[in-house]
Amino acid sequence: MRQMAARPMKDDRGAGPDEHKGLRPEPDAPRPEKARRPKVLVADDDLDARTMYGMYLQRMGCTVFTAIDGESAVDQAMAVLPDLIVLDLAMPHVTGWAAAKRLRRSPLTRGIPIVALTALPGARESARMSGCDAFMSKPCLPQLLWCEIRLLLGLEPTPAPLS
Repeated sequence: MRQMAARPMKDDRGAGPDEHKGLRPEPDAPRPEKARRPKVLVADDDLDARTMYGMYLQRMGCTVFTAIDGESAVDQAMAVLPDLIVLDLAMPHVTGWAAAKRLRRSPLTRGIPIVALTALPGARESARMSGCDAFMSKPCLPQLLWCEIRLLLGLEPTPAPLS
């Protein structure tokens, strides 16, 4: 039996049965008074990077899920339908490029913004061609990644990390 490589960083997934119909609200749609926590999938084969970004995003109010390679990133994305995916491009088994292409082909995940995050020089154009919405070079401060995530999701600035 194959062990699932991806796991949520929190046990509470908070998704109701009708929450995931594959529809995304219009960017200008009114937000409810108490906004729900954005779900972010962080896919990176580097444990330190996964942990650093995941912990920072949790402190900023996100529910974070993780994946260790492109295959588990696609599996997790289909299972949780995150609001955004942070995707390392150079991963084993299935690369981030291939994972982004798979995610764009699926009706369930094609509308989920993907931020490519990699240390590979010159990967910006290939990331865009694979379907990524944004590109950030490693090393990347978690604060800069959070700014990009906020822009893509249309979130208000967070004044301070949540405890």
